[in-house]
Amino acid sequence: MIISGACTALVVLVMFSLMFWHAIHLSKPREQIKIMKICILLPLYTVTSFLSICFPRAYTFLAPWLEVFQAVALGSFFLLLCEFISKDSATEIDIFFVAFEAPQKKGKSHITGLEWFRKQWIAIFQYPIVALGVAITTDITQAAGIYCLESNEPYFAHLWLTIISIISVAFAVMSVLNFYRGLSQCLSGHKPLSKLLAFKLIVGLSFLERIIFAILRTANTLNPTAKLSYADVNIGIPNLIICLQMVPFALFFPYAYSVSPYLSVDSYHPYHGGFLGVNAWIGLFNPMEILRATAFAFGMAAELRKDGAIERAGDTGYYARQGHGGNPSLYVSPGQSHARGPAQEFQGAYVPLLDKDGRGTF
Repeated sequence: MIISGACTALVVLVMFSLMFWHAIHLSKPREQIKIMKICILLPLYTVTSFLSICFPRAYTFLAPWLEVFQAVALGSFFLLLCEFISKDSATEIDIFFVAFEAPQKKGKSHITGLEWFRKQWIAIFQYPIVALGVAITTDITQAAGIYCLESNEPYFAHLWLTIISIISVAFAVMSVLNFYRGLSQCLSGHKPLSKLLAFKLIVGLSFLERIIFAILRTANTLNPTAKLSYADVNIGIPNLIICLQMVPFALFFPYAYSVSPYLSVDSYHPYHGGFLGVNAWIGLFNPMEILRATAFAFGMAAELRKDGAIERAGDTGYYARQGHGGNPSLYVSPGQSHARGPAQEFQGAYVPLLDKDGRGTF
C-alpha cells in the first residue's frame, strides 16, 4: 500500500500538471482535449489499482472499468491521429481517404482508402461498447456469485468475459497499429512514434499481464503462503505492478504529448481554455465525442452488412456530421454512379464526383 500509494501520487501529480498546461494553453482544442483524454488514463489506472489494494473485496467490481477507461483513451488516440491528418477544420478528411492508396493484402481484393479507413474505425470503436458490456456483466455476475475471479471453469462467467475482452482489445489495438503504419509518412512532424509507444506500451503491457495472470491462476501457481495472503497473490501483486509501471510512462508522457507545439506566439492563435482552462476540463469529461464516434461505427457496420459495400463514397460520416466535412458535391446516388460533376480541389489535385465504390479520376 505504501509503495503503490507513492507511485499513484507521483503519477497523478505529473499527469495533472501536464493536463493543466494543455488546459491553460488551449490553442488547438480539437487536438489538445483528445490528448488530455489520453493522459487521464494513467491517473485512472493507478488510482483504481491503489484502491483495489486498499479494498481487495472491491477489486473484482473495479478492475473491469479499467478496460472502459482504456477503450475511451484508445478511441481518443485514434481520433487524435485523424486530427493530425485533417490539419485544420477546413480540410476534408473524407476527401483525403478517397485519394489515399490503402495498404493492400496479397490474395485479397482491392480495397479503397475510404473503405480501409472505415474498417479501422469500426474495429476500434467496437471496443468501448464491448468493454462497457463486460464491465457491467462482471459486476452483475460477481454480485450474483457466478463470476469467480480465480477460476477459469466454463460454468463461471470469468472465462467467457475474459475471452470476449481479449478478442475485442486485440482487434482494436491491431487496427490502430495498421492505421499508424499506413499513415506514418502523413503523420510526420507530430512525433507519432513517441505518441504511439507511450500509449501502446501501456495497453500492450496490461493486455499481456492479464493473459499471464490468467494462465498462472489456471495453473494454480498463484497460491497463498505463510507470507502472502489470497488478496496479496491475486490482487495486491498485479495491481502493484500496474502502479510501478505507470511511473516511467508518466515521466515519458510530457515528452510524447508535449504542450510546446501549442504555445501561441502571436495573436493569430489565441488560447481558448478560459479561466484556469475550464473549457478544456469540461471537454475532457464530455463523453459525446466518443459516443458519436461509437454510434457512427455501428452505423457503418450496419450499412456494410446491408449493402455488402460502401455506397456513399464521399461521406466518412463522423467528421461530416461534426461540421468538418460533408461536401454535397461528393454524394452520388447508385443511379448516378458514373456521373461527372464539378471538381473539388484538394492538395493540388482535382477530385470529381465519384462512383459508389469511391473510385474516380484524379
